[in-house]
Amino acid sequence: MQGTGSKSSGRLLFELLDETLDLNKTQFYHLSIQVCLDGFLFAILEPEDLKYIGLKRYQFETVSNPDRLYDEIQNILDIDPFLQRTYNGVSCIYNETRSTLLPTALFDREQLRLYFEFNHVLNDLDELHYNYLKQAEAYLVFPIHSEIAGLCLKRWLNVQFFHQATPFIDAIISIDNPVGKLAGINFTEGQFDIIVTENKKLLYHNNFKYRSDEDLLYFVLFVFDKMELDQETTPVLLSGDIDKFSEQPSMLKRYIRKLSFQRAPGNFHYPASFHKIQDHSLLNLLRIYHCA
Repeated sequence: MQGTGSKSSGRLLFELLDETLDLNKTQFYHLSIQVCLDGFLFAILEPEDLKYIGLKRYQFETVSNPDRLYDEIQNILDIDPFLQRTYNGVSCIYNETRSTLLPTALFDREQLRLYFEFNHVLNDLDELHYNYLKQAEAYLVFPIHSEIAGLCLKRWLNVQFFHQATPFIDAIISIDNPVGKLAGINFTEGQFDIIVTENKKLLYHNNFKYRSDEDLLYFVLFVFDKMELDQETTPVLLSGDIDKFSEQPSMLKRYIRKLSFQRAPGNFHYPASFHKIQDHSLLNLLRIYHCA
């Protein structure tokens, strides 16, 4: 494939760099990346002090398929100096609607294709990966476009790939909610992952695509009904690509009373400049270090 050769639509949306960030010391840092059709986001962590010292986001305007996404990633890797360095560790979150969750007792790494194709279609250029979710005692099987994976591996041999649900599940399942069930919703580019936990046990996970606010509300209330969640008392945490001041949270709150936004992971240090960004939007990116 090697992309389409189309002109890049990517533009730098923001760049937040701490004064302690040193381009010549990246071999001691951890790089976390999040890749999706509408953008490329990465954060740089100084592991010794657990301090995030760099955050950048590129936004794509016209990407609708993996071929165009390959072009955009290639362009960013070519122009961004921080992505031309080696790192002590690299974690890459690949946003993908398809995944299969399996209990540890049923998992066999030789049967990935069988597991996945029971629920989904595997495309010709897909390659299967899996993440172990320790707290959930489960494995998540998911595809990555093989040439996009190869592009990252060519740059960093030590890269590890993750599905976007992996850090999200890890974050929500770790929350102690003594009053009963807890739900979390994580948004990305016209889709969302939703999970339900109780006593730090994962009860439910699914991914839904939506085109309108009405679709979003329908699917959320469908899960509430299916999982017998109380709209008055069940806490729901929102994270990901959803603006606090948009209509969507206001609409959801008319039907779900205990709605709030998930905070960024509390066991890291952040420079003051990071507070310019709504921290719930960075949950997966900032949490993935703990999943590596």
